[in-house]
This record gives sequence, C-alpha cells and structure tokens, in this order.
Amino acid sequence: MLRAEQFDLLHLHEPLTPAICVATLAFAECPMVATWHAAGDLGRRMKEALYPAAGREEDAARALREEGERAGAVILRGAGDEAFSAGYDLSRLTGTASDLDADGVIGEAANALRECPAPVIARLRGHCHGAGVELAMSCDLRIASPDLRMSVPAVGLGVVYRYQFVARLVQTCGLARTADLLLAMPELDGERAHAWGLVTELVPATDVDARIEKVAARLASAPRAAVRGTKASLNLLAARGVAGEDLERAQALRAEAAASPERQEALRRRQKKLSR
Repeated sequence: MLRAEQFDLLHLHEPLTPAICVATLAFAECPMVATWHAAGDLGRRMKEALYPAAGREEDAARALREEGERAGAVILRGAGDEAFSAGYDLSRLTGTASDLDADGVIGEAANALRECPAPVIARLRGHCHGAGVELAMSCDLRIASPDLRMSVPAVGLGVVYRYQFVARLVQTCGLARTADLLLAMPELDGERAHAWGLVTELVPATDVDARIEKVAARLASAPRAAVRGTKASLNLLAARGVAGEDLERAQALRAEAAASPERQEALRRRQKKLSR
C-alpha cells in the first residue's frame, strides 16, 4: 500500500490547509506515480488544491500538465473515504447569470485533467456530486467502491449543466442514461454507477487502494509514448462530441436558466436547508 512517507512532497504554490496534499511524486517503491489529493467541495477545498489563488487558474493548470510530464500516472482522490467531492460550494452562488463564472474554475480543472499527459485515475469512495462528477468523468479511469454515492442534481437547482460535461456523459453511458441522471436526478451507488459505465472498475472498499496502486504502477512501467498516445487519441475522439455552434446555443440556454426567478427560489431553498 502507498504510504505518505514514500513520497517527496511537491507544492504547486503556497502551502494549503493540513487536510490537502497538493501533489506528491513517488521516487521510491512506486517510481514516477503522482498522487493528487483534494478534499471537500469543489468550490472551496478542491478549488484551493488545484487553484490556490484567484487569477492563477492557468498557472495551476499548467503546473498539473508539467508535472504530468514527469509522472507515469496520476491518482486523483478525496482526502478521506467519506467523499471524493460534494460538488460546487452552493454558498458561493447568487442565483444570477454571474454564477456561470464558476465555469472558469470547473472548466479549467476538467481541461487540466484531460490535458495532463499522464493518465489520471480517479479514486471514488463516498459522496461524488455535481461538479465533482464532472471532475471524475474528466479522469481517464475511475475505480470505485460500492459505498460510492453519485448524483448530478443541477436541474433541481435551476442549472443547465456545462455542455461539455453533458456530451461526455452521452459518450460514456448513452443518451437515455444521461437523461435519467440529469433529469430524474437519482443517487447512484457504486454498483449502479458501474453498470451504467460511469465507473470503469468496482472493487471492495478494502481493496481500492491496492487495486489503484497496481493499475498506476502498470501504467507507469508501460512505454510512455504508447500510453500518452492512446490517451491523446481518446481525447481527440471525445472532442468530436462538442461542436462550436452547439456549444454556443447551449451556453445561451444556460444563461437563460441561470437568471430565471425559479432558479433563485430553488437556490434559496437549498441554501437555507444546508445552513440548518
């Protein structure tokens, strides 16, 4: 099993909270395997892990890509076993079209994971909701345990999700199941998420870390040009699912929904519930 003492710490920027290890590179038993840790909600702690200072999103994304050049594999995980990511911090939302600014954070995080040269493995345990699902789906492999709880409840908050994410869901699990996930808003456990294709592998909770270590080590020891060329080829195919004119139309629909009075009321109800 991987232990903290096996790694030399690499901080992208200034030190973060004690609960977050920004990046670690292993040079001992598991050479050239990078492990990224992030905890809590995407809007607060995960944003700090990948983008610790406002206005430095591009710097942090660039750092992830650069360190991906050194690593043979990247593991993205929550700080503990209770959650991978609870999604965007709702306390930051205003119920107006300005909330679409969150796309800058979420989009940069998703792009950085896809553009990281090394393959990224998401370790999924516990809660994974909203923007956290997009982050997971931006990884190349998703290894989960049965205790996973996954949902995208954006419609209930009056949100039309990012078109790039919707396209990726359709490519992954098909139009019918994407419609179910986004409109019916079910909470999927690990077994159901795996059956839908949202999770690439399901293993018992006690075996998750060992399995991820094995997969990461195999990737790190494989010919790097072949691994990265395969990832790049898959990304090229995925990019075909997003046409420019469709993206423009979808963004207009998102802006309309973001500014609707119904959304403001839905958001107030949810924020009130969370504040109790």
